[in-house]
Amino acid sequence: MQFMELMLMFVSALLAVAFTTVSERKQLAYMQRRVGPNAVGYYGVLMAIADAAKLLLKEMIVPTRADTLMLFISPMMALMSALLCWSVMPFAPGVSITDSNYGTMTTLAMSSVGVFGTLLAGWSANSKYSLLGSIRSTAQTISYETVLTTVVLLCMLMAGTMNLSKYVEMQEGMWYGMPLLPLLTIWFIGCIAECARPPFDNVEAESELVSGHMTEYSSSMFVTFFLAEYSSMLFLSTLTAMLFVGGGTGIMLGIKANMFAFSYIWVRATLPRVRYDRLIHTCWLVFLPITFGVVLFMPTLLVSTDSIMLT
Repeated sequence: MQFMELMLMFVSALLAVAFTTVSERKQLAYMQRRVGPNAVGYYGVLMAIADAAKLLLKEMIVPTRADTLMLFISPMMALMSALLCWSVMPFAPGVSITDSNYGTMTTLAMSSVGVFGTLLAGWSANSKYSLLGSIRSTAQTISYETVLTTVVLLCMLMAGTMNLSKYVEMQEGMWYGMPLLPLLTIWFIGCIAECARPPFDNVEAESELVSGHMTEYSSSMFVTFFLAEYSSMLFLSTLTAMLFVGGGTGIMLGIKANMFAFSYIWVRATLPRVRYDRLIHTCWLVFLPITFGVVLFMPTLLVSTDSIMLT
């Protein structure tokens, strides 16, 4: 039964990812005064199915000197890492695949495994372009994972638990996003960089690296990386809603998550690409000192608050 629930969750996540791509194309079209997809299905709704059929029916080309086994395993590793994060996400009271007391740390651990798929994809292709893209992706992902982990640590200090279900109960009086608004801003920027979304898409910058670590991929293996990227984007949007704006149950959680997902697309349509060295500089010399400073200050604030309440 748990296996069937897991498969249902995977299928639902992949369907959400597929139609998110259509939603993104239509939103970008509205923002940039273009037509967008509107011919396949009613108002372009079935464009996701057409895109999937197009990519799956294309020829799969494998470079002669590539490590074939690793070339096929790497995209699946990235996708499974992104999908398994959903297994500890509570969609409603008692509605989750695994209601773990260590759910927050589990999500961080599972999401960090995905960087190995990107790194091995560039290495196994035996291409300089792919290798350069995978190195840039690894450096960017590891850098901003440090920022995200530090912000999650602060949320755990506020809530006193690592169980994601408890965050909804703890924020009934006030959302954590209100006192931690600067950290919410840093978290949101870190999520964009973690997913390599514009304006931080230096990993697959077409004008510089052709297509980054995906240069030698085609057909279904090529689309697997995009599924992993959009699945991570949706998951981080849901996690943001859970950690900072009180989460919710069912429709309310979906509305909050969609608002953050829409913000990803809004940022893409608005801002130009940031130079790679400035992106890494901002992470290590701006965001990390701020978050580390708050980590040192937060226990003092919590102890002072408890003392006042006891008095």
